[in-house]
Amino acid sequence: MGKTSLLREAERIFARHGIAAIWVTANQDENLLLTVLDEMRKLVPASKAADVLNSIDSATLTLNAGVMKGSITVKPKKKDAVTASASSGKAFIAAFVNVTRALLDEGGNGLVILVDEIQSADKPSLRAIANAWQEMKSSPSRVPSGLFTVGLPGSQDHINSAVTFSERFDFSEVFGLDSGGVVTALADPAHTLGVSWGRPALQVAVREAKGYAYKVQLIGDETWKTAGYPDPGSSITAQHIADALPQVEVHMETLFRARWRSASSKQRELLSAIAELGGRDVKREDIAARLGVTTQSISMARDGLLRRGIIDATRHGRVSFTVPGFTEWILEQG
Repeated sequence: MGKTSLLREAERIFARHGIAAIWVTANQDENLLLTVLDEMRKLVPASKAADVLNSIDSATLTLNAGVMKGSITVKPKKKDAVTASASSGKAFIAAFVNVTRALLDEGGNGLVILVDEIQSADKPSLRAIANAWQEMKSSPSRVPSGLFTVGLPGSQDHINSAVTFSERFDFSEVFGLDSGGVVTALADPAHTLGVSWGRPALQVAVREAKGYAYKVQLIGDETWKTAGYPDPGSSITAQHIADALPQVEVHMETLFRARWRSASSKQRELLSAIAELGGRDVKREDIAARLGVTTQSISMARDGLLRRGIIDATRHGRVSFTVPGFTEWILEQG
């Protein structure tokens, strides 16, 4: 449910408490550690620039040297061929601590790193940051700091495969909106503009959205249009939302079609089998049986769909589609 929006809200909360934030979006073609250092540079107070920027430059040089030596690469060619050097983590710690202390001297209350799309982060950077964070936690010179990330289903598996001790990290699964959340998301913004949502309209919205945050946004936007961009004192009716739903479904079909077209032939076979088996909480062995193959042979296609957030491992050995309505759409394709 709107993981990026959730992280942005966290950024605003930190700002209200005087805590600076480094925001980065992980990209599989970039080195996350270098990206964080680049963003860190922007926070350095002018009065502290000389000493603090020197520590960031030193860390950057260490990492760039790592690229040439193979200790860290921008995009690893082989999963097991790259490791993060110890000096990378120590250089990162020094830079982070120096920036945080500089911010504290200027009246700030700390520094946090916020990473979006963590499932795309390069593993050497994950290892270096995790090791650095573990070392900082036990250091007598530690500073008020935090590290928060969000990602697609499968992010935890990606982190676990990169960092041996990551099972001790605090992972929290974010589920879809409940009925109260859908009502709040639609009614509160309208209320600030003097417009109300009728109860029947909200009931339809809850039923149609099925807790999926993006569809709630679509429903709100398209219903606002069909209501004629209502003036204060107006009310959203069930008819307004009924008129909006066809366009909402057009947007949803665009999403489904994009997911389908981006899937490989093996992944499409897997998606079709999941849909034919109900699309929710489907056993891995049932999928394999449906396809007439072994459970091991579907692993690669399954993992690819998990990494892209198209399916989620809802329970051990079971998967579900992450977007409501995808089951019906696939079945309609014949």
